[in-house]
Amino acid sequence: MLFNYFKIAFRNLRQNRIFSLVNIAGLTIGMAATMLIFLWVYHERSWNKQNEHYQDVYHVYANRDFNGQITSGPDMMFPLPAAARASFPEVEEAVIVDFGGNPLFTIGDKMIRRQTLTTSPEFFNVFSAQFIEGSAKVLQDPDALVVTESTAIAFFGHTRVIGETVKVNNGRSATIKAVVKDLPENSTVRFEVLQPFNQSTPQYREAQTDWVNCGNRVFFLVKPGANIASLEKKTLELIRKNASSENVTTRGSIILHPMSKWRLYEEFRDGRNTGGRIAYVKLFTWVAIIILLIACVNFMNLSTARSEKRAKEVGIRKTLGSGRKQLLLQFITESVLLAIIAFILASLVVWLVLPAFGQLLNQEINIPFNEPSIWIIILSIILLTGIIAGSYPAIYLSSFRPVKVLKGTFLPGKKALLPRKILVTAQFVISILLISATLIIYQQLQHVRNRELGYDVNNLVLVSSSGQAHRNLEAIRNDLRTTGMVESVTHTSSAVSDIFGFTSGIRWPGAPESNNLVIGFMFAGHDLAKTIGARMASGQDFRLNDTNHVIFNQEAIKVMGIQDPVGREIEWAGRRRIISGVIENMVVNSPYTSASPAMIVYEPNWSNQINIRLNQGVDIRKALVQIEQVFSRHNPENPFEYRFMDEVFQEKFTNEKLIGKLALIFSALAIFVCCLGLFGLLAFSIERRSKELSIRKVLGASLQQLLLLMSTEFLVLIGLAFLIAIPAAWWAMKEWLNNFEYRVNISAGVFVLVGLIILFIAFITISLNASRAALSNPVKSLRSE
Repeated sequence: MLFNYFKIAFRNLRQNRIFSLVNIAGLTIGMAATMLIFLWVYHERSWNKQNEHYQDVYHVYANRDFNGQITSGPDMMFPLPAAARASFPEVEEAVIVDFGGNPLFTIGDKMIRRQTLTTSPEFFNVFSAQFIEGSAKVLQDPDALVVTESTAIAFFGHTRVIGETVKVNNGRSATIKAVVKDLPENSTVRFEVLQPFNQSTPQYREAQTDWVNCGNRVFFLVKPGANIASLEKKTLELIRKNASSENVTTRGSIILHPMSKWRLYEEFRDGRNTGGRIAYVKLFTWVAIIILLIACVNFMNLSTARSEKRAKEVGIRKTLGSGRKQLLLQFITESVLLAIIAFILASLVVWLVLPAFGQLLNQEINIPFNEPSIWIIILSIILLTGIIAGSYPAIYLSSFRPVKVLKGTFLPGKKALLPRKILVTAQFVISILLISATLIIYQQLQHVRNRELGYDVNNLVLVSSSGQAHRNLEAIRNDLRTTGMVESVTHTSSAVSDIFGFTSGIRWPGAPESNNLVIGFMFAGHDLAKTIGARMASGQDFRLNDTNHVIFNQEAIKVMGIQDPVGREIEWAGRRRIISGVIENMVVNSPYTSASPAMIVYEPNWSNQINIRLNQGVDIRKALVQIEQVFSRHNPENPFEYRFMDEVFQEKFTNEKLIGKLALIFSALAIFVCCLGLFGLLAFSIERRSKELSIRKVLGASLQQLLLLMSTEFLVLIGLAFLIAIPAAWWAMKEWLNNFEYRVNISAGVFVLVGLIILFIAFITISLNASRAALSNPVKSLRSE
């Protein structure tokens, strides 16, 4: 019986090629889009699951009050892990890990940078790794290195590297003691080289009792079933017991953030874990479902529109004894068969575009065929698509009464007219929502990119500094100026678009006794404002040998309440310092927030970045060649590595740009599927009304009148969809924009543009089909009567 159903289904597909092609094309696009999104969602939800202790590892966060604003951060004091292990029986293990860096490793003539973490010996008790050679015990050796397989090959060309030595940052020598498999790309705590803290140094011994400074990350491995809320409170009490009130952590609270939330729930607001990437994962999960539903709706509409051609078939089948259940099964079988064909084609499309999709996401997206859940999802997509798409047409077609059909008194399609209109309207509502979202995301990105930054990112080159480069900085500065390509040079502890760190304990005349000011800071050299293109609101830029001088931004002076600040003294880090000037507010860290208090400290001995301002109009390539020659003379021990400041700033928009691209791609696919369905509906409408159109043409109807006649019904539905979708789009995007302090206002012009785009696309789709019918010879149609 089932074989017979499939046989009849294939016969119907061959007999109705246009119907089959339109439906298969729509379902293929819908399924392919759904599969791509689900693969991305699966990848996002798979992060860190390769860890053995996935359910029991927690990242320690602190809620700190920064000038009345609660900020959550992972910066922790060095002694906390050892104290937690000793104090809390529910803490099975605790490890401290720095924030990582990219030191230079020298192997003979090779100079290679690798992502490196420095940690305590307990690291592999908390985080999983597959050892090729060596063991976790090697981290007890302060001169040991653990390298990944790809790093070993990059260093020596093979993985048998135990006992090999390398130089680190042209200084100490270290020995490779273990090799591990490359960590998966979907790991939050990743490294290419792992090294232990050197326990023999004075800095390490000082850090063991330093409960004030917070510059590392702490992770707890907690016993199953432990009371996490209680552990958070006890951790805070432990910090308060050991740290002085100078540590702002003592005035906040502690959050233990589980590994299962590190990727998707990474955002904190007002001291609470509020979400993060999970919002986009949920959003695009719904987008995938919606696109697939649009394709299913096309199938429903086209199937019910073709009811005239299937009515006699149904009538004869019922007369010959077929029951309604048999007819239902027959029509469902046809839709499942279409879904299977569409799925095969969609799988081919996914296989072809997956590398480009992964490149767009900057992630390695694979199809995990070895996972049983993937096969369950695949089977579910096929069956659900077939059943959802075929259910309504099957119920509608199987309800025909054979007497009316065979007598010719049955008027097909009338009962399906209203549902069909509702479904077409719903399709375009969704498309308008997606296009509106895409345009508003683009506007928000442009709004933030074009805001006044307080510094000039153009023609500003950042070169990575080193000990040798810093010692020869004045020679480098002089030689760069003699090239004629460079206007000015300065050094900073970080890129000017990022705060180097936060500090407290600043004292100034008139400061309140309960002064809890927490302020962002960075170190810099002379000619700072000149080089980065910043403007001084008052006072002057740093000059050579401006020892113990600082510059505040306008927001800091406002918060501190200092009148006429230039020349006044403050006290910080045990020194008295003079305010050289006040710089205009600059956009640092997040470009979506307003300026926060900041302090720039003159420090000739701290140089992580060398900032080079190029002269206007110079040839960038020639300038870089000459800059590299200067660094080769004065910094031969290190490779010449540079970045453009405008590119560094653009990295802050990575997430929003990705969401905008995804929204654009999938909204375009949704519109295409809608238009495909519209094209099919119109084709059947024209076929059904061919005699009417021919008679109208013979009686003198013009091409424009016929086009208007055939398009009016659909354009009215699109207009209705527009009226429904716009309020929903405005509300949804306003909620999204509320996540940003600095945001664009939604204007009516966006929705006018969306309406014009939808009408234009729909009208082109309608016109291409309708004009062919309007231009056809009416004699051919009328002669058949």
